Formats: sequence, structure tokens, C-alpha cells
Amino acid sequence: MTSDVPERIAATYRWHRRLGNAGIEAAHGHFVVNPAHPRVWDANHVDAVTARTPGEIDAVLADLDRHLAHTPWRVAHVDGFTPDAFLARLALDGFQTRPVTIQMVLEGELTHRGCGIDLRPVTTEADWAALGRLVAEDVAEGRKAGDLDLSAAFAAEMVETSRAKAPHCIYHLVWLDGRAVAYGALAASPERVGLIEDLYTRPDVRRRGIATALIAAFTDRLRDGGCDTVFLGALATEHPKHLYARLGFRPIGLATTWVRNVQDET
Repeated sequence: MTSDVPERIAATYRWHRRLGNAGIEAAHGHFVVNPAHPRVWDANHVDAVTARTPGEIDAVLADLDRHLAHTPWRVAHVDGFTPDAFLARLALDGFQTRPVTIQMVLEGELTHRGCGIDLRPVTTEADWAALGRLVAEDVAEGRKAGDLDLSAAFAAEMVETSRAKAPHCIYHLVWLDGRAVAYGALAASPERVGLIEDLYTRPDVRRRGIATALIAAFTDRLRDGGCDTVFLGALATEHPKHLYARLGFRPIGLATTWVRNVQDET
């Protein structure tokens, strides 16, 4: 693993979040905005923050209010390259962290490849509808949203913003006995970094090797496509991180989302 991998992974996360959304470059950060989907954090946030001084931080937070005026959420995606002074200010100003993501990079070959699966890309309207149903189940389960009570309408917004990332980010479904039982996405960034994202398996078919097989298939395709690094994110609060570690993924950094709902303050 080369020394620049953490920087390339941070750049890949930012690139992936910006797909399908408008971007505004500022002096000390990059703002991503999508007024059509105001509740989706990945579509409405600031990242790549470099602000260190009180004045610079004030400017970023003022721009956050201005550029995200269409949503009650103020969202900052941060990583290991975000200045500590900015993080401290977020904590002081009442921002809260949502589940921390462990950035995990595959070292060498996978130790397991799972079971045989019927894996197909999401291409038709029927496919997108099937994906939407699984995303709604995922949201209802609540693992990725912390203590938020999210609706089916929110799940539909997530699918729409995900769909806008095509063709750079390709979603796939795993089919079993005529029904979609799992999904995930892969994307190859300009950094030649392969991202495996949004993995979910229905509870009734877990522990059969489906997630492992999905990761193996994605890894093969990303490497065959020229990616020299493959990584995924694991929620620090959830069990799948141990599966990824057993497969050969190693933690190299943390990514955190800081949020504040200004609507609750009025």
C-alpha cells in the first residue's frame, strides 16, 4: 500500500458524493447542493474544509447557512485531513456526529469469496423499483441512520440521488428465487481507486455468504477495470466491520458526518 492511499481515498469519497449534484467551490471548502432532495445529506453538505482560523471557520459556517438555506440540515463531511480547529468549532456550535465510518482497504487477495450468486446491474425501471424496495427496508432497519426516524419518502429520495450518479456509480442487485435480496454499488474514481458502497442484505438471507460474494465480484470488476486500490466503508457501530476485516480489508482512517438541524432550534 502506497503512502498516498489515505489522500486518494478521501478524494474518492468526495468525488462520489458530488456525482449528480451541483458544486460550489469556496475559499476554504467545497459545497454540494441539491435543492430537489433537501433531506439527503450526501447531496447537501460541505466537505474538503481547510479552515483553521476563527475567521476562516466563520466564513465556512456562514456559507453553509447560505448555500443550504433550502434544507434545515447543516451537514459537514470530514475526514483525517480536516483541521482539528474546524471539528472543535462544530462540536462547540452544537453539531452532532452520526455513525463514524471506518475506511478499510483491501490488502492482497480476499480470504473468502462467498457463495454463488445471481448478480445483475440495475438497468430497467423494474430494477430500480426493486432497489427502491430494498433501500426502504434498509432505511427502516435504521442501521445507517443512527437514531433518525426516516420515512419511505426519504428512501425514495436516496434512490433518486443514487440514480443520478450513473454511469460512474453502478448499482447491482442479487437475485434469489425470483426476488431481489441484496444490493450494492461500485465506482471507479479518477484516482484509480475502486469504491464498494451501500451494501445491504435482507435479514432473512444473511450469513449465507451473499455479502462476501458481492464484495468479491465487485473487487474483481474494479481491479479488472484498472483500479490499484479497492476500499469500502464500515460503520463503526455495526457488525459487518468484522466481516470486512476477515476478508482482508484493513482500517486506515475515519470519516465522520457532523449534522445540525436548525429547524429544531427555531
